[in-house]
Amino acid sequence: MKLRFSLSFATGLLFMCAQSVIAQEYTIWQLGNSDGSSSEFALSPNGYKKFLEHDFGYEDNAFIIGQSSLKRDLPYVLPGPANEWGGTGGTSGLRTHFLNLYYVLNDSVKNDQCTLQVKLANSDPKNSATLQISINGKPYNFDVKAGIGAGEPIGNASKSGNSTISIPLTADLIRKGGNQITMTVIKGGWVEFDSFKLLGPPDIKLVTDRSVIVRNVQQADFEILNGGKPVQNMLVDLLKLNDNEQLKVVLDGKKIYEKTLEKGAAKLEIPMPYVTKDVWSKYEIYSNGQLIQSSTIKRSPKKRGGVSDYVNTMMGAAHSRWMIAPGPWMPFGMVKISPDNQNIGWQAGYEPSVESIGTFSHIHEWTMAGLGTFPTAGPLKTKVGDQYSTNTGYRSAIDKTSEKAPLGYYAVHLLDHDIDVKLTAGTRSSFQQYTYHKSDTGRIMIDLKVNGEYDYKIKDFSLKKVSDYKVVGYSNQLSENVWSTDAKQDYVVYFVMEFDKPIINYGTWHNDRLTERADLVADSAQFAGMYVEFDVHKDKAVQLRTGISYVSLANAEENLKTELTEPFGWSIDRVVENQHKVWDELLSRLEIKSSDYFEKEKFYSNMYRTLASRNTFSDVNGQWRSSDEVIRTLAHKGDIALGCDAFWNTFWNLNQFWNLVTPEWSNKWVRSQLAMYDANGWLAKGPAGMEYIPVMVAEHEIPLIVGAYQMGIRDYDTEKAFEAVKKMQTTSPLKFEGGFAGNRDLDVYLKYKYVPYDLGRFSNSMEYSFDDWTVGQFAKSLGKEKEYNYFNDRGTWWKNAIDVNSGYARMKDAKGEWYKDFDPFKSGANHHYVEGNAWQLTFFVPQDIPGLAKMIGQDVFLKRLEWGFPESEKWRYNGPNDQYWDYPVVQGNQQSMHFAYIFNWLNKPWLTQKWSRSIGERYYGQGVSNAYLGDEDQGQMSAWYIMNAIGLFQIDGGTRVKPIYEIGSPLFEEVKIRLDGKYGRGEQFIIKAKNANKKNMYVQRATLNGKPLNTFYFDASELLKGGELVLEMGATPNKQWGLYQ
Repeated sequence: MKLRFSLSFATGLLFMCAQSVIAQEYTIWQLGNSDGSSSEFALSPNGYKKFLEHDFGYEDNAFIIGQSSLKRDLPYVLPGPANEWGGTGGTSGLRTHFLNLYYVLNDSVKNDQCTLQVKLANSDPKNSATLQISINGKPYNFDVKAGIGAGEPIGNASKSGNSTISIPLTADLIRKGGNQITMTVIKGGWVEFDSFKLLGPPDIKLVTDRSVIVRNVQQADFEILNGGKPVQNMLVDLLKLNDNEQLKVVLDGKKIYEKTLEKGAAKLEIPMPYVTKDVWSKYEIYSNGQLIQSSTIKRSPKKRGGVSDYVNTMMGAAHSRWMIAPGPWMPFGMVKISPDNQNIGWQAGYEPSVESIGTFSHIHEWTMAGLGTFPTAGPLKTKVGDQYSTNTGYRSAIDKTSEKAPLGYYAVHLLDHDIDVKLTAGTRSSFQQYTYHKSDTGRIMIDLKVNGEYDYKIKDFSLKKVSDYKVVGYSNQLSENVWSTDAKQDYVVYFVMEFDKPIINYGTWHNDRLTERADLVADSAQFAGMYVEFDVHKDKAVQLRTGISYVSLANAEENLKTELTEPFGWSIDRVVENQHKVWDELLSRLEIKSSDYFEKEKFYSNMYRTLASRNTFSDVNGQWRSSDEVIRTLAHKGDIALGCDAFWNTFWNLNQFWNLVTPEWSNKWVRSQLAMYDANGWLAKGPAGMEYIPVMVAEHEIPLIVGAYQMGIRDYDTEKAFEAVKKMQTTSPLKFEGGFAGNRDLDVYLKYKYVPYDLGRFSNSMEYSFDDWTVGQFAKSLGKEKEYNYFNDRGTWWKNAIDVNSGYARMKDAKGEWYKDFDPFKSGANHHYVEGNAWQLTFFVPQDIPGLAKMIGQDVFLKRLEWGFPESEKWRYNGPNDQYWDYPVVQGNQQSMHFAYIFNWLNKPWLTQKWSRSIGERYYGQGVSNAYLGDEDQGQMSAWYIMNAIGLFQIDGGTRVKPIYEIGSPLFEEVKIRLDGKYGRGEQFIIKAKNANKKNMYVQRATLNGKPLNTFYFDASELLKGGELVLEMGATPNKQWGLYQ
């Protein structure tokens, strides 16, 4: 549990501690002079706007006390989530930042003799800050009152007050060897630093010559199989400051590990001798022959784990959209039960810096939300309340140190109600367990109004207690104008909720009217819900399981019975085990060779996101509701109605991953689209709720279908599929059943062979042309020569958008005149160039990169691209504040996701290898905040990471008649891809990247199935039939390998 203090901002010193501070005469280390000024620190006195540009604030940054440079490496100011210059914005979410201070002590401390002092020079006068200081993982929160000045951190000591936070450190909080202090502002605005100081006894010394800092040593929570044998691992979490560190680990006098390591952070998995009972062992860790840590470790038998145990669903949860949360989700689940703690609005849902929870809601689909459940005790309140004020509703503060979010369950302790929570789920169902520690009466709030990303009206609803153990109901919900004025989201959430204890009391609320012991059926509500109460005097736990449906109450009951009630009864542990079983089968299809737990956590957490974030909309009996509100039944057992935000540019990420790793799910997606086509005559670019939501542009469900076909996934009516994609590219769009179907600018595109900027969105010229080309490729594969010629020609219409004089896709009007005073970054940005600029959208020709380069001029083309990468690398390939169009290469949005692989097609494959590695390293982290710096977009960022990490890419999404795989730079020495004989494939394909590490990123030579491979690509058919690709990696480019032929 964290401690919380209030800090007045006044001149002089104020010691904040729970007990009197014992003055220490000896300063172990100090950063900055205690003079009310921040002049010694980086960016001082007024360079705060360069905070992000200088790469400050990320969770993977480290300041090493005694080694790092104060003037270069430690910023004078730390922004809070209220500060726009720290990245917070209307669409970018709340951005929190971190300062990590590491230091090494020569000895352990006895008798609580140390104190940490953090002296502030000033703080944000407009937004009072809450500063969290964590010491070796234990958090302390300090409420800092508003500072002095005009509002910006200008480092002017004469106008500032100052204050000192002083934290007495107990012996368990400060240790011999490596220590870590992390500071972050979790609420409000910036704080400006004056100095940092550690006080203690004179025999405790700062060690400044360590090149390896050990942060933690523990046994892994699970054992794994290695070569068919069970292995119990020691996890050594360390920070390596230099390359070529020789690390050796000795256990009970025997060497168990020795290896030369690279610079950076790692959590090494080191096999220990197997034990069948508890054993205490002594370990020693050596760096370059020097003993750097020695202690004991408790070794115990552990449960057998799988790759699913590496998944961390908290990764990337900060500043995330509604569709990402630390919840126990099944693959493409309908139910996505998760903690919600934010107010309604864009990026609502879960934000880690908000240390309370309002409800656990079941639906996290773009434009859709609903059915919150939450345990309470004490006075009855019927509203969730504000995210920063727990007393305004039934929400509760949480103990952040109790929060757990592995794959399979979410758990947390609610402080205000003293309740332990554990959640898990099936595909269309949830299972919850609440343990009430103090109250004799346990209450559960069933709330129909959830604070989602899109608001909704409750048109009518029903809440009924049908027995002492069961509640049923529905909520008919409407969101107007989702994404555009052409579409609305109209849906009904039916639910059945069962309890393992009898209900002893209940009531309902309708807006502000509360009725005890009464069911409720009503039209129109701003707020509505039911509370149920239980006797927990003796048995403190209450369990509930819930089934939902968008079709009917009977289907909700059948979903619950089929997924949870019959197979698992009231055992939450069995439901969790089932999640692991399901996910292990999927995640184990890619097996990476690594001894770094961090690498596995990052890889499999990204892989989880590719399969978790999108949604099921049909029930176990195959019924689903189409956009015209007709209840339909899918044609074949195993078919699923699947919906999502959009398929915008998924050919650079999700499509590739699904086609390779989970082809049966690619098939389901195609069949789902064809089910919509059968029902209503159109495919859907944004099938959220199985509606026609005109989100983004183009009809990029077409490359999804074409790519699946070309990759041999054809378990559907292929003639119908071609008929559907052809219609989408030849039929005028129209408003349809509360939505909008088709390409909005298709008519003018067909008339002018581009989209004039005065008649539509100009960059659609590029996107429509690519979709045309994919239809042509589909036609050719089906032997439709006439259609192939027609659509293949349209696949070249991108040329009509290129101005050869400027070398850009330059806005052109209906008269054929180029836009005057053209600026590739500013002209038409984020309007005529959809979520991008002309610099970026010029490269949107995945069907013919060589042709684009030739038209512009290859030297100009290359020079431009080579400038863009280093310019963007310092920004971690993100657009702060979601201003994607202000920067060249932006991995945080889709328009740039193929840029690194363009070099392959320009006879510079070593630059593909270099920059694809750079993006994987710089853009993708693995913390709650830096895992995805932009919009992860329901698995798109994650899928790109996976394909890039295994070193394979398809710039056209695999849509050409004979698909190829382009080679990047694999991160791992070996990757095994399970093919399992599906869709006529072989059993396994292995990628070996000999000597691969952070430095050895360049391909020296390659063989495919034992034969030399001299091109950067190979036929996808070679992979699909099974085999082996062997790459020899090195630290310098081989500029003769991989040239385009």
